Amino acid sequence: MIDTEVQLVAQPRLDTLVDRYPTGVHQLRSEFAGVAWIGDMPDRGSGMMGPSYQRRPFDTRLFLPDTHWYDVDLLADVVVQVSASVLQVASTAQQTQGLLGAVAEPVVEFYEHPEGLDGVGLCLWLRGTIWSNIGLSYRVSVLSDSAAVIRCGAAVDGADEDSDTDPDVSGGGDGGGGGGE
Repeated sequence: MIDTEVQLVAQPRLDTLVDRYPTGVHQLRSEFAGVAWIGDMPDRGSGMMGPSYQRRPFDTRLFLPDTHWYDVDLLADVVVQVSASVLQVASTAQQTQGLLGAVAEPVVEFYEHPEGLDGVGLCLWLRGTIWSNIGLSYRVSVLSDSAAVIRCGAAVDGADEDSDTDPDVSGGGDGGGGGGE
């Protein structure tokens, strides 16, 4: 059995108040973005990732590092969008790009707080099989009633030390918060 680490590195979250067209209803739009490193983290100097070429499945659900915590009863009209794209494939010993494997469409789901606190947070579900280390850019947009936010998520720069964040939640299937099969 091979474990595949998945680490989320968030960019600053953007929260804006918007008018929903055509109703004019005021809502909160939160933009969560960052990179999911699947396998090794890149070298800080070169940006390259290690050439670990072996078949490694992954199936993981991770709380977004800066997720807001929402009142599930006020999410009836929530709209969630998610997009992702591959950033990098590790180089081979010959300095060429290696095999990637397959990454399924990312999914975002709401999960209850793992320690039983009020609210549900956003989890990014990533699954697939890789042959090398990859980086996956993600963006999650949430349009919700601003009253649905029970607690604001932590700032990714560490400025909001009092906020609640949890690195991962156990998922179903073959894996859970941070590893795969």
